[in-house]
Amino acid sequence: MKISVILCTYNRYKTLAIALQSLCQQKTNGSFDYEIIVVDNNSKDQTKETVEALAKENPKIRYVFEPKQGISNARNAGIHAALGEIIAFTDDDVIIDPHWMNSFVECFKEYRCDAIGGRVLPIFPAGTPLWVKNNPVKISGGVVICDCGEETAIYDPLRFYFIGANFAFRKEIFNECGYFRDDWQYKGICIGDDTEFIERVMKKNKILYYCANAIVHHPVDISRITLRHAARWHIAAGHFDAWREQKNNDVHYVYWLGVPRYLWKRFVVDSLRLCFSVFSRPTLYNSCKGFFRTVGMIQGYLTLNHKNS
Repeated sequence: MKISVILCTYNRYKTLAIALQSLCQQKTNGSFDYEIIVVDNNSKDQTKETVEALAKENPKIRYVFEPKQGISNARNAGIHAALGEIIAFTDDDVIIDPHWMNSFVECFKEYRCDAIGGRVLPIFPAGTPLWVKNNPVKISGGVVICDCGEETAIYDPLRFYFIGANFAFRKEIFNECGYFRDDWQYKGICIGDDTEFIERVMKKNKILYYCANAIVHHPVDISRITLRHAARWHIAAGHFDAWREQKNNDVHYVYWLGVPRYLWKRFVVDSLRLCFSVFSRPTLYNSCKGFFRTVGMIQGYLTLNHKNS
């Protein structure tokens, strides 16, 4: 068995070097081979030189250049270049557990599954406010986290969720389900392509598992823990949600002014919740996430209706 690890990157050569070094320190049990594919998504910094220098030390590292901007384009370029039966994805700003690859391979073998999502645990820098450390899920988006517990289990969308920083698929899945959608972006931000792909895989009745032992650690960037960043990120996520809903022909809504009626009701509820959240930082942050996501969905529907008119 061979596993292809795809790591997409854009202008982050310093954190990329740390991620690659942690990948090169994997403790494999000899039952599989692996390759590391770095997809440079049109970086303007020292990304290429960094990868080439590390590739001299570890010939398993391969460099692929993808000029078309967007994480979906980069992931798809990596898939086309991959030689392994298993394709795993992670980010360019993480530190990967030394047993990460082993955990994926063992899970695929034991459960004969088609797709696996792992854990993403935050690393808080010195001086991180206590309210941030104690509320990582409420601050998700600013804090990258995916922690569904310490037990491996079959995937249940009501209990588990996968994110692109840590998931893996059998390669044939892409032949059956297609590739990551590259036709959606909002102001240069591509959010949700991983979620949409997982939904397509599930519709094909594939077997998905949550693997608690496949762990990556994600350093927290405190500068992203701001309401301004939350607004930008969740408005973009809301636009994606609206786009995804319009693509879903199985759901029919009552519309007001071209927007599903439930979103106007949610906007009122979110606005009231926001007003009563000002006395708690984590609650305020979490309420802002919901509010801006709803705003993004309303904007998304209005934008889509304008394009279609």
